[in-house]
Amino acid sequence: MIVFDVIVHGEVKETIRPISQRLHEMLVQVTEEARRLSRAYGTPVQVHRRIIY
Repeated sequence: MIVFDVIVHGEVKETIRPISQRLHEMLVQVTEEARRLSRAYGTPVQVHRRIIY
């Protein structure tokens, strides 16, 4: 399973777990969440992908 960690100022603040593992659906969901979180934290956020086995 692929998850995305949201990093603000070097700290992992949230983990986004996509509903679907289809690439296009993940891209849409993560992009929307990153925009929402950037507005919420007031600073650009970094999104890093990791795999959970």
